[in-house]
Amino acid sequence: MLPKAVQRSLLLALPFQVGALALAIVLRAVGLPSQVLLTALLALSMWAPAASELLFRTTLPRALQLHYLIFITLGPFAGSALNVYAAIADWDTLIHFDSGVLVAWLGMLWVRRVEERVQAPLPAWFGLAVIQLTTMAFAAMWEICEFASDHLIGTVSQNGSLDDTMTDIMAGTVGGLFAIALLLILRRPRTLAPGSLLRSGRHRREVAEEAPTAGEH
Repeated sequence: MLPKAVQRSLLLALPFQVGALALAIVLRAVGLPSQVLLTALLALSMWAPAASELLFRTTLPRALQLHYLIFITLGPFAGSALNVYAAIADWDTLIHFDSGVLVAWLGMLWVRRVEERVQAPLPAWFGLAVIQLTTMAFAAMWEICEFASDHLIGTVSQNGSLDDTMTDIMAGTVGGLFAIALLLILRRPRTLAPGSLLRSGRHRREVAEEAPTAGEH
């Protein structure tokens, strides 16, 4: 019997899996461009959150799981399996920006889990470095995967140019910075944020509020 958290994750992914497969099959049936095999592989990848929970005996926040499913649907599925990357020039850049946000969230969760295990806050600079470097590493790894997919499966993720590759990496990097800015300014998402960074943001606001205004002595 699977743990309840894993069951909930499987059920959360199910509508995305069924919808993607059904749409890919219908489009192929009516003669429109669609890659059913790639869609099937992507549907399997939607089980990644549930598999992670089962393997690492943890629970992933619903916000992270939902963001992941939306990312797979709008990115690899719509972009590659349905050829939206070729139809909309800026779609790839937007997806890479969103991937930066998603991976930054994952980095935040990792730092949070470490803090929970050691029962002590990590230095704020260390947490921020881990989050951003994780985002940049993923951006580079994703470009390698896109290159392999285009050559092995026949997708159209890349345009075969260095400009496209570097634009995607920079978009992912900026997405990570955007996620960090949301965390430090709005303290969101709270279900993923490390306690050290939440306290760091609150401390800065308290200092600003306590600072004397112009004209005060």
